[in-house]
Order: sequence, then structure tokens, then C-alpha cells
Amino acid sequence: MNEQVPKPLASDYFRKMATAIDHNAEEANFGGAFVILPPKDGGDVVETLILDSTQDPAQFWILLQSKCAVQIKRVDEAARTGQLHRR
Repeated sequence: MNEQVPKPLASDYFRKMATAIDHNAEEANFGGAFVILPPKDGGDVVETLILDSTQDPAQFWILLQSKCAVQIKRVDEAARTGQLHRR
């Protein structure tokens, strides 16, 4: 039997994160969360839930900035090598 797993809806990523936040809210210190859902050929979906006892805002923004930088580099490289067709 060859059943295909359905592709998640874009909103599923946000629902999944909301569930994770709700599940962890009482058990740990919430340090922030983000879901980045780029357009087609725009890089990977990035989902991060931070449980941080220090609840450091700078750490949150530095992590987000770092993850964005990685995706920007990948997309830029794909565009330069012709693997990405910008419209």
C-alpha cells in the first residue's frame, strides 16, 4: 500500500507552534517563539520555541537574526548558481 502523507497547510505550522507554546507555558519559562514560512523557493520553514529561564530578549532576537541570515545565504546562493528562478 503506497499512501502519500498530505503536505501540511501553511497554517498548520502556526497551529503546531501554538500547541507547543500552550503545552510548555506552565512548565518552563517562555523565552519566545517564531514561525517563518517563506514563499515558494524562499528557503526552509523555520520553527523555534525557546524555553529559557533567563528570558533574555537579546538572545531571542540574535537567534532569529541568525536563522534568517542562514536562509538568506542559502537563497542567495541558489539564485547565483541558477538553482532558483526569481520571478
